[in-house]
Amino acid sequence: MASWLKQEWTIKWFTQNEWKSYPLQLVDSDEVSKKRYTADLPDVTVAVCIRYSADRSTGVSTCHEAEISIAPKHAEAAVSGIQLMMPVGADQTCVWKPQLAPKDDMAIGDKMFRSPAIIFENAERMTALVPDIAVLETDRLIPHMMDYTLDDHSLMYGLCKYEETGHVYHKLTPSPTVLADPLFVRFYLIEWTKQADARAMDYRFVEQFLWETFAEERMTVGDALQTVETLKPYAEYAYGWALDRWQDVTWQQFALDGEEVGGVVFIVRARQKPGLGEEDQWREPKSLWNQAWFCGLRTAYGYAQWGRSNGREDWVRKSEKALNFALSAPQADGLFPGYFQAGEDNSWETGRWYMSGPRRPEGHDPFVHLLDASWTCYWLLKWHRDVRADERILPFVRQYVNRLLSLQLESGGFPAWVNPITSEVSPYLLESPESSMHIMLLCLLNQIEPDPRYIAAAERAAEMVLRDVVQKGRWEDFETYWSCSRQWEGKQYGVLDARSGLYNQCNFGLYWTSEAFKDLYETTGIAKWLDAGEQVLAEASLYQQIWQPAFFPVPTVGGFGVMTSDDEWNDARQSLFALTYLDYYRLTGRTDYRARALWAMRASFYMMYCPLNPEVKAKYERVHPQFDENDYGFHMENFNHHDGTAVEGLGEFTIFDWGCGAAAASLVEFERKLRKLSQPVH
Repeated sequence: MASWLKQEWTIKWFTQNEWKSYPLQLVDSDEVSKKRYTADLPDVTVAVCIRYSADRSTGVSTCHEAEISIAPKHAEAAVSGIQLMMPVGADQTCVWKPQLAPKDDMAIGDKMFRSPAIIFENAERMTALVPDIAVLETDRLIPHMMDYTLDDHSLMYGLCKYEETGHVYHKLTPSPTVLADPLFVRFYLIEWTKQADARAMDYRFVEQFLWETFAEERMTVGDALQTVETLKPYAEYAYGWALDRWQDVTWQQFALDGEEVGGVVFIVRARQKPGLGEEDQWREPKSLWNQAWFCGLRTAYGYAQWGRSNGREDWVRKSEKALNFALSAPQADGLFPGYFQAGEDNSWETGRWYMSGPRRPEGHDPFVHLLDASWTCYWLLKWHRDVRADERILPFVRQYVNRLLSLQLESGGFPAWVNPITSEVSPYLLESPESSMHIMLLCLLNQIEPDPRYIAAAERAAEMVLRDVVQKGRWEDFETYWSCSRQWEGKQYGVLDARSGLYNQCNFGLYWTSEAFKDLYETTGIAKWLDAGEQVLAEASLYQQIWQPAFFPVPTVGGFGVMTSDDEWNDARQSLFALTYLDYYRLTGRTDYRARALWAMRASFYMMYCPLNPEVKAKYERVHPQFDENDYGFHMENFNHHDGTAVEGLGEFTIFDWGCGAAAASLVEFERKLRKLSQPVH
């Protein structure tokens, strides 16, 4: 048995409307290689076998395979739920699990098993429970589940039906399943020895085990540039949908302070298909955004270059209107809004700027979200570098950055929300991974016009993020609490989850931070930042989907989830991570990063309605029977999103700037990076 677990294992069996505990009896033991336990339960016999396994992955100290077998005593038996309870050694602290389960009747269902693990560590060791994905792929008569609970410091793995509740947790719903043949469940119990100088919460051991045991054979790659060629038709569908076929709904153009501006509108519904008479039936206020998710400038960066290389000068002209929109945001001592909402009559002429979009704490209407402002400036600089050096860009960005530097906190971090007039700082997210976005901006601006102030500020911020975020697992950002998965009594900003001792977390901060540390390494040459970046990217990889569950009727391999209190798959952020992995491949030569990059890029188009995705196309046509070839390119931002409108896991809306437009923009950049990598070194 794994040395980091205590010996007192028990079985919980659901019977007569409650969970009852049964002891396990040791019946066979080989101190070197195997232990076998049994429990005599009503109607079934349960056996638990623990076998020592040869090292299966780089760095593994010990590895055990645990198998639970459940056999009916008679011709058949009913199974409603079973849990194997495994107390954890007192010296081990739980540092990661893929979903929180704030109530006693909740657990981590297998719909959260993307790169599944529950991880513990102390000063000397890192340990983990890892489900055997191969079993789940072939035999899921009853859903799998697992969990760790702090009050009894115990691990659990078992079988039980569950349902999604809230936004989103998994509530156990035991109900009988007839078992005629033995049923087998397997998982790994693994231990790694840490180096003396190892940082806390460095999951590279776990990420490599998952890669070498499961992902490598499921995420094979061929010629990278050929893969990109197969994806280009998706980009053509994306741009053709938003800029041509649906343009009467999606493309919005108007005069703002005497400047012609434009962009693809924030969100459109399937029912707004042109010609059906509901074109003006908006799901949320008609608006244009330059925000951390919904960034019209980022997508315009894509269709500016795509249009130029494919002879679509009309798309290039549209992209210039999107640039005008970004630069038209009024600055107040450098700070500026990123959200423009049409008036109550849905007219742009009666609309106005708001300091930040409606994903913010209560009472923050007059506050600028610095994350959004830095992301916008970051894309302005990329536009200046890659598209066209518009003379308005650098003065706009300089003015913002000067104000940003004045707002840096004693800790080294930056506040999240600031009142541009009074300079009042919001108490939320003062030391958060949102500071990593500012590091990205400062490093990019320093490339264009070097200034030691930028790097000094970036290094101070990076030290804060490494100390107060990375090594505490505190990946809290605006999305964690002020998006669709909101606060409630079991989920509060800055408060540890009572049942696990972990913070609620979102992986957007993992993206900004892996990018920031990479950029700081390339700027300073200090190896510490590349090493820290790989640590962060390993944790991000625990959100990447490395297998194809039979219970999801859409492709999943390579895509991403979002946070530990939600359960969507194939989320649009995968098109950002694709570029991050590719850059880390360039810097390290690790071929697993290359594979993860290519699969994340592929997954960015899984949810598009078009002939290239036959299963998804058929699903769209069942849910939205009005769809035809004029709608190719319509693209939900993710799958299995529980917002109250989903049918068969498919929602009613699309967001160009956080869906197909974002994916197509990444593909443009992805191809350029790949071609540069393939050029011979002189």
